[in-house]
Formats: sequence, C-alpha cells, structure tokens
Amino acid sequence: MISTFSNLRPGGSIPAPGPSRGLPAGMRTRPCRALLIWLALLALHGCASNTHDHAVSAAYRPASEASGQFIQTLAAATIAVYPSVIRTAEGNAYSTQSQQQITNLLNQKQTTQAQSAADSISLPPLKREAQWAMFKQGLNATAESLAGVNPDADYSLLMDFVFAPGNRAIFGIHCYILDRQGNNVFSFLMNSHHKPFVEANLVAGDTSAAARAKLLQKATQVGVTALIQQASAPPPQDTRSRQGYSVDTQLLSKPDEKVARIFIVTRIDEPLVPVFMRSFRHSLVSAFASNAVEVSFRYLRRDSTDYAKFDSDIESFSADTLMYIDLDALYRKRKDGHQAVVGTQFDVKLVDRTSEAVMWQARGQVDYIAEAFSSRSNYAAHEGIRKEFAWHTTAAIVRTFTLDVNGHRSAPIYTVTEDREVNRQRTD
Repeated sequence: MISTFSNLRPGGSIPAPGPSRGLPAGMRTRPCRALLIWLALLALHGCASNTHDHAVSAAYRPASEASGQFIQTLAAATIAVYPSVIRTAEGNAYSTQSQQQITNLLNQKQTTQAQSAADSISLPPLKREAQWAMFKQGLNATAESLAGVNPDADYSLLMDFVFAPGNRAIFGIHCYILDRQGNNVFSFLMNSHHKPFVEANLVAGDTSAAARAKLLQKATQVGVTALIQQASAPPPQDTRSRQGYSVDTQLLSKPDEKVARIFIVTRIDEPLVPVFMRSFRHSLVSAFASNAVEVSFRYLRRDSTDYAKFDSDIESFSADTLMYIDLDALYRKRKDGHQAVVGTQFDVKLVDRTSEAVMWQARGQVDYIAEAFSSRSNYAAHEGIRKEFAWHTTAAIVRTFTLDVNGHRSAPIYTVTEDREVNRQRTD
C-alpha cells in the first residue's frame, strides 16, 4: 500500500497499513468487511433532514451568524491557508502541495486574497467514530491552535481529508474557516451524501504514490469548488418563519437607559417541565448574558400566582425590570387521537419595577415541525426536539426584546443541536 506522499510535511508520511495494521483482531482477515464497518461507524450524524437534501447540496455547513459578513467581505479579505491534513487510521500527515493548490485556486478565481501559512495545525488522530464528532474535534483543535496567535490574515483556512482503511479512498472532506478570534465563520464538511463529492469518485486508481497524490489533488479541487459555490450563493433571508417561530411584540414605553438587570419569573405548563425546563432556563440566561443583560431566573407551575414568594429575591438582586413569562405546550392531534406536543406558546411582559407598568410585551409560538408531524402517525417530541423547542423559545424572546427594548440586534443564538455544538453554546 502507500508509503508516502511526495508533498508531505514532517509529521508526516502515511504508513503502509499492511493486512492487519491498525485494525481490531476481528477485522484483520476481512478488509472489505472492515471497510464497511468503518464507514458505518463514520456515518454522518444529524446534518440534514433527509438524504434527498444531502444529495443535491454542495456540503453540510453548520449555521454561523458570521457567515453573511464572511460572504460580503470575502473578495477583499485575506485568508491564511494552512498545510492540508491527511488523516488515516495509521496517523496524520500534512500536504503543502494541497495547501498551495488551495491558495492558487482561490487567487485564480479572484475569490479572495489567499496566502500560504508557514506553520501547520495539529489535529486529533483518526478514530472510529461519527464524522460529525471528528469534524467538531478538528474545528476545536484548529481554534485552539490559533488562539493567541493573532494571525496576519482576516481568516484562517484548513482543509482536512479523511481516508478510509487502505488509504485508497477519501471518506470525507472537512474545511475549517475561522476568524481572527478563532470563531467558526464558514466551516463545512462533505461526504457521500453530497453531490459534488459523489460525482468526483474520490478513489485512487491503484496503490501507487502517484495515484494517491492525484487523488488528493482531485479532492482538494472538490473542497475548494464547494467553498466557492457556497460563498457565491446568496445568503438566505433572515425571516422569523425560517427561524422556527412567530412572534408579535409591542413596545409601550421606551426605557431611558438600556435594561441591564432583569428578574424573570416563568410560569410553565406541566408537560414542558421535563427536559424543556432545564434547557430553556440555561439558554435564556446565557442568551441574555451574551447581550450584556444579567438575569435571575425563577419558575412556578402554570396555574400558580404566588409571585410574592420571590419579593426578597427581587430586592436582593436589584433588578431594573421584571419579566413575566407564561409558557404553554402547543399540541396537535395525531390520527390515533393522541395530543402530541409540537412546540410552545408564550406570553411575555416586561414590567417597570417602580411603577409596575408594562413596558413591553410579546406573544408568539414555536411551531416548525408540521411536515414531520404530518408524515409520522406515531410522532412524539423526543428529548432532542424538546431542547430545540426551548432554544427556539429563547431565541424568540431574547432577539425581539434586544431589538425592541435595548435597540440593537441580538448576539447569535443557535437553535439546532449541531449549530450550538460548533458555536460553543450549551446543549444539555
């Protein structure tokens, strides 16, 4: 099998796997079966709603609030391109030839002002795990490597190629793109769920070093083309229907200064207490904190009116305002007659602590899974979906409050598990 790429940097060559090297004992005598098991274990997790969407898309790119600005500024921006990483079961290697190819393609297409970086970025060794886990690890490792470096370029780019056992086929392509602060702006992954990847047929013609080098060249072209294609596409409109909620708000009196401290009391419907409540609480507190608003949070059962129990807490917190949130489960009837939870309904009031006058109010609902509900007669909101209900509810309240009351757009609030993981927001 392959012993080296001619363009590999120290760290370094790809060892010949041999018939048993790097494989568990049970797989050693069945390389084809080993490959199938490996690919099954690397199956992409949670990157789109169905495989039909995958098949026509260029790549899977987790949401990033910075993606719009990245697209708008890309032509005038500078990007530092790092040596590409080749990950195999036997170890990692680095390719300056792939790095230079990326730099040349981006400059030739006048996509951006690319420059090759001198240093390499170390990624974790390849393990038999889901590709999504590998992608997150690679993105985090890239961010950690760039922390405190203060790159000369506006953005940093690293391309990462994952080889299947035998090192003749590329299973996945990862492209990590981060800003100066190490935040994800436009990172994406590709695999057999994506049309350009499938059409490229990323398999070496034979086991020679020349064939493997040609394969890497082809894969690099695929990755750069996917980047250019996505960066050239118009960004989706930022509509509230796309965000998964609808909300109506009314600003009754504008505060003299920005609201900085809120004591929140939430009355919550009993079916929402398991799972939803924990995710809603920590996501709401952290979302307000990201917008420079400190929050103290308490909750009551939906039918309770015992607000007085929090009087001493309100006094000690020294809140600017009080926020009262009523949360109810949103139901739809299944064909079998069961009332299934499909979202939330919320009613919010912001009250001046001194005058007790309502300053701002919002009413809306989270309701975005109609297609899943109608297509599944046995639909039930599992734990992951209930967390997403909580994050959508948080986004609806905090985004509208921040814009209406404090007069600026909210800091990013992500509402899908994968997006929160990549952008370092809690998912518990």
